[in-house]
Amino acid sequence: MEQIAIVKSIQNNGMAQVVVRRTTACAHDCDKCAGCEQLNTRMENTVTAFNDIHAAPGDLVRIQSENTTFFKTAAIVYILPLVLALVFYGVASAINLGSEGMHALAAFVGFVVGIPIIVAWDRHMKKVNGLRFHIVEIKKACSGT
Repeated sequence: MEQIAIVKSIQNNGMAQVVVRRTTACAHDCDKCAGCEQLNTRMENTVTAFNDIHAAPGDLVRIQSENTTFFKTAAIVYILPLVLALVFYGVASAINLGSEGMHALAAFVGFVVGIPIIVAWDRHMKKVNGLRFHIVEIKKACSGT
């Protein structure tokens, strides 16, 4: 996944703090529209990126995340609860748990079982700095160097 960011600062270890402006699903400038603006509580995210190309503070850069980790996280967050819901529903149907309402309740329980797994994964990823970004291109050198 690639995004455009502005370099905020350079750390002693060569990493860079970059600010990524959050985009909207409607892909327009929400500063000029009150519609989407009400939905977004945080329009900017600050992340740490490997400064492989020696960007300086103020530079407009293109950052890229490591795809394997990104897709693994997306699968756990979005697909795992759905799969668990379907498995719980299937097990409830296979053991003839009762009415269709009971099968739906089992599916809901399966979905809810996935939530602590997602929370644990999120904490693990934050602890190990799992989602890594790399600065891959300076789009506009605004640092004056």
